[in-house]
Amino acid sequence: MENESNSKIQELEEKLDAVGIICLKQEKHLGKIDQFNMKQEKDSKKLKKRQPKKMTAMKFVGVAFDPEKYKAGEAEINEALSEGFEVIRDFETGGGIVMALGKWENKGKTVKKEWNN
Repeated sequence: MENESNSKIQELEEKLDAVGIICLKQEKHLGKIDQFNMKQEKDSKKLKKRQPKKMTAMKFVGVAFDPEKYKAGEAEINEALSEGFEVIRDFETGGGIVMALGKWENKGKTVKKEWNN
């Protein structure tokens, strides 16, 4: 009887040790989650402080994969980048790529619109 009780006590102690180890691992993970949440909160505050921007212009520039024609597209992209455009996306076509470029400005800034006729 005493032997059986000691065996059950030892079994319970082993289970408690296992539970303790699991709890320690969970605490460690919770600490990491807290750090991640704090970083996300900090990043969120930074984003809220940034001035809202809006796209004021968009441009699509094609670049043909042709040894004689690619320079024109390359020059047009470089000119647009120097004017403040940013690459939004590129689309691959059968004969080259088309670059989608956008120009962003602060929302409060007035925008001069030019229309091509």
